[in-house]
Amino acid sequence: MKKMVLGILTALAVGALAGCSGGNTAETTTAAATEAVSQEAADDSAEATEAADDSADTTEAAEVSADNPFNGKTVKVGCSATFVPFESIEMDASGNKIYVGMNIDIINAVVEKNGGTVEFQDMPFKSLTAAIQAKQIDFCSGGMAPTEERAKTLDFSEIFFYPRNAIVYREGDDYPTLDSLAGKTVAYVFGTNYQQVAESIEGVNAVGIQGSPACIEEVKSKRADACIVDGAGAVEFLKQNTGLSMSLMDKVDDDCFAIGFPKESPYYETFNNTLKEMMESGELDEIIANHLSEEFIAD
Repeated sequence: MKKMVLGILTALAVGALAGCSGGNTAETTTAAATEAVSQEAADDSAEATEAADDSADTTEAAEVSADNPFNGKTVKVGCSATFVPFESIEMDASGNKIYVGMNIDIINAVVEKNGGTVEFQDMPFKSLTAAIQAKQIDFCSGGMAPTEERAKTLDFSEIFFYPRNAIVYREGDDYPTLDSLAGKTVAYVFGTNYQQVAESIEGVNAVGIQGSPACIEEVKSKRADACIVDGAGAVEFLKQNTGLSMSLMDKVDDDCFAIGFPKESPYYETFNNTLKEMMESGELDEIIANHLSEEFIAD
């Protein structure tokens, strides 16, 4: 109201000055006053509308806070942080440990969308299920496949990733499939299922090596024509070693990643719904492609 009075008084003053210069004082004053009142009414209306919108936003936020188990919470998530490029630890410029990787980014995105924050806890992969049951963590990452045995004690999210094995070989060669390795020398890692994969190739000379890096060296040194390793690991090896190429093998349905929750977890349904929304929107695919490549995106 004070603004309105000041607006009218200003208009009257302008009208008085116009009269001194020979204009029609009454008409000018009336028009100016009317314009001031109209502008003030418009401003008041806009402020009222903005206030109503703010009130609606506040009400909506309150509803989310009341219904969402993540909102304002810090959840403890177990992971096995030696699993590059899915989950690992790096040091920032200040010497602090930070968790990085594809699984880390996915979990952070889901929780943050629901108003929460994440505290990751590093532990051996074999300890994740026990940590959930002991209520030391709220849920776990770790690239855990939802097997029938694990499903007896845990609830699992939607499957969000299918790992794929890779054939790594020297640039200039071309081994797009296992069949193309027939009669070749192929290295594999001791104690893994890659031995069965390698030995299934017709006429192959399968050579067991201790560790994936050593398999890569066998190929670089030309002691092996190719090696079979984890596809995500192969991406990292190619970044660090020039002169190599790779071909991805078909995905295996029972080799997959999901998030493990305790039975009747308050976070399960909200997390899973948000994860499915990220799948449908393509946001999940962007995270996978950013850490690996588009070839790893499931059909």
